[in-house]
Amino acid sequence: MPDRAIKPWIGRSAFTWTGEGGWHTEPTVTSLDTLRQAAALLAPWGQRFADFGGWRLYVVGGAVRRLVSGATLAAADDVDMTTDAPPETVRRILEGWAEEIWTQGQQFGTVGCQQAGRLVEITTHRAEVYVSDSRRPEVSYGGDLLEDLARRDFTIGAIAFEVPAGAAGADSVELIDPFGGLEDLRSGRLRTPRAPSLSFSEDPLRMLRAGRFVATLGVVADPEVEAAMAALRDRLAIVSAERCARELSLLLVGETASAGAHLLARTGVLGELVADLAGDAAAGAELLDAVDPELPLRLAALLWSVPAIGPAATRLRFPKEVGRRAGRIAAAARSLLAAADSPRDDPTVRRWAASAGRTAPAAVQLAAAVALDDAGVSDFGQHWRRLEDREGLSRRSTLSGIDVMEHLGVSAGPDVGAALAYLEELRIAEGPLPHEVARRRLSEWWHARGGASRKP
Repeated sequence: MPDRAIKPWIGRSAFTWTGEGGWHTEPTVTSLDTLRQAAALLAPWGQRFADFGGWRLYVVGGAVRRLVSGATLAAADDVDMTTDAPPETVRRILEGWAEEIWTQGQQFGTVGCQQAGRLVEITTHRAEVYVSDSRRPEVSYGGDLLEDLARRDFTIGAIAFEVPAGAAGADSVELIDPFGGLEDLRSGRLRTPRAPSLSFSEDPLRMLRAGRFVATLGVVADPEVEAAMAALRDRLAIVSAERCARELSLLLVGETASAGAHLLARTGVLGELVADLAGDAAAGAELLDAVDPELPLRLAALLWSVPAIGPAATRLRFPKEVGRRAGRIAAAARSLLAAADSPRDDPTVRRWAASAGRTAPAAVQLAAAVALDDAGVSDFGQHWRRLEDREGLSRRSTLSGIDVMEHLGVSAGPDVGAALAYLEELRIAEGPLPHEVARRRLSEWWHARGGASRKP
């Protein structure tokens, strides 16, 4: 490829390098309006870097992808940028201008900051490689934008535009797309700028990111991408579980999460992450689009065939509460499936709902997805919805523990627990009771136990 082989997006055409064939022109996916608006908003950044020493600054990644798809850049939207300035210089440029600066990633070439309410990460043009037994990339810096774009994960993220040094330059903004990312975005194709085997070997997390983009953008991975994922899936062992969990979380809440998870299942990547899924990874993937995009619910669906979902989620380094809730959802769904073939009445459904607690709505969804068109499961779910609408099954007993102590004239202790358990059984058997009825029935129960109520 020739030196500085970058051609701008001009007017309504994208100039893309095709190798020996040179540059070819394709229609763009949107107009220049959104880019010009974004360039004008970000112009103070370009001015700051230019004034400090003639450094150049480019917007890259997801922000550009959203802009060329027609979205506008809001004042508070996060932005990723790349620059030819070294990391230490970037930090000095931002000092005294940005409200906050984060340097945790400076050793890897990234400086984060907040300025005028906008969160920005600025990374020096670089190339990074994971050696065979390392969890951290070896980073080298360069001054060439093309090399930086070439090392990016996928062509749809290897698109950039230069931030002008002043708002006047926004009208002449040019989109830099040396690897055909615009065409891939328009056609829904997921490719890597370089050979996927090289890209995934250098940063194995990109294999999970491929699944995430399929799940969130609706793109389809190229056969070469799938083949490289299958061949290199064991490289994920060098990536931290926390980074894998972040990518998997984004995949799970995507609009087409099943497609993304199926990609990971077909290539063996999902089985590499969760050994318990190695033989049945596709089963959980199939359930994802059938339930709401709530992370614990989708995680419970993905791990449905795993006997102990909570511990599996912990091993994957999901947040503890996410793993616990996923486990509770799965347990409640299994309980519903077991109860669905039994005779159903209001007390049966109320008892299940009391056990499921706040996970009941998610558990009903998951059980329905697992059972498909099973009439018993469907009827149980409808029965639960009717009672929920009428009675508010997720609410606990009419009287609280404080109410019980005040009514019976007792202190906190076993008697209060027994009284609350009685009220819960009463609610399961008869449904919610008015306060005065609940108090009267509580008094009757208390006297039958030999207690002495302080109030009638």
